[in-house]
Amino acid sequence: MAKILLLIIVAITLTAEAAPHSAKLKRAFDGVMAAAPPGNDSEAAEAAVMEQQLQILAAVALAEKTGGKEKVVSLTGSYEKAADQVIAAPPADKLKVMKKEFTAVTDAA
Repeated sequence: MAKILLLIIVAITLTAEAAPHSAKLKRAFDGVMAAAPPGNDSEAAEAAVMEQQLQILAAVALAEKTGGKEKVVSLTGSYEKAADQVIAAPPADKLKVMKKEFTAVTDAA
């Protein structure tokens, strides 16, 4: 629980300052949260969403630092394609698809 709270605080701080502003990413994350059953599974989904958001922020920040605007645009496009996969997934699979697709983009960055 303490890890989740720390993750929430960090995510709120970073997201307010440097989040890639994409309606598609927001829609994908909102879909994962809406599909999560109540209770512990909902908390786990929230933590997974925040973890993905932090990974995206870190990958985009690194791309800005090392590759410039073109790399950021390419990376953001890849994340939006991953978001399309999450949006298209059935509700029961959204969390699993989110983890797989966003992690693949982050790992390839």
